Amino acid sequence: MRILFVLLSTCFLTISAGCNEKQTAVFYSPHADDEVLSLGPSILHHRVRGDEIVVVLLSEGKASGAYDKVNQKLTDKGLPTISLDEFATARIKEFKKSVQALGAEDEDVYVYQLPDGDIQKDAVKEIMEEMEERYPQATHHALSYTDPHHDHAASGYALKELIEEDQEISGTFYLPVQEHQNLKYEGIYKVPGKYDEDFAESLNAYSIWDPENGFYAIGLTSVKPYFNTAEKMKESRWHK
Repeated sequence: MRILFVLLSTCFLTISAGCNEKQTAVFYSPHADDEVLSLGPSILHHRVRGDEIVVVLLSEGKASGAYDKVNQKLTDKGLPTISLDEFATARIKEFKKSVQALGAEDEDVYVYQLPDGDIQKDAVKEIMEEMEERYPQATHHALSYTDPHHDHAASGYALKELIEEDQEISGTFYLPVQEHQNLKYEGIYKVPGKYDEDFAESLNAYSIWDPENGFYAIGLTSVKPYFNTAEKMKESRWHK
C-alpha cells in the first residue's frame, strides 16, 4: 500500500493534467507558409506544453503566382530560370526549414500532393483519418472553414466533418493571418517569449535568396504583407 501511495502521489504532483501522457498535436497546412503565418504561434504554444508536434503539408503549391515573379528575378540577374517542378521542390524546401525551426522532428513532417487551388474536403479528410490512425488521440489543427480561401476552408470542413462523426476527436480551427480583422474567433495563442527567435527563424525560411542552394524567397515574394503582419502580431487566432 505504501508503494501504491507513493506512485499515486508522484503522479498527482506532475503537471496539472495529472497522469496524462504527452499529447500529439497535428497541424494541417494547405500551402507552404500557412504553417508559420497562421499556425506558427499555436505550434509553439503546444511545444511549450511538451506536446509532440506533427505538421502536414497538403499541397506542393504549384499554383502560386510567385512562380513567374521568381523566374523574372532570376532572368533579371542573368540566372537560369526554374521549372514548375523545381519551383514546387523549392517551396517544400522552405517549408521543411520553417517547421524545423518550429520544433517538428523530420519523421513527424508529411508532404502530400493535393492539387493547389483545388483541394477537396474529402481528400483532406482521408489524410486526417490517416493521421488519427498514426497518432491516436491526437489533437487536430486546421485553418477555419469560414476562411474565404477555398483550399484553407477545405481543410477546415474536413476536420469539422470528422469531429461531427466522431465526438472523441478533438480539433481547433484557425484564422488565416490576413483575415484576423474580418473573421470571428474565440481565443488567441501568442508566441511564447522563449521561442521568439524560433518564430523569427521560421518566418525567415521564406525570405532566403540563395539560388545556388535551391532557395528563392518564394514565401516572401508571394505574400510579403502577410509576413509583415505575422512578424508584428505573433499570434494565432482560433475557434472551436
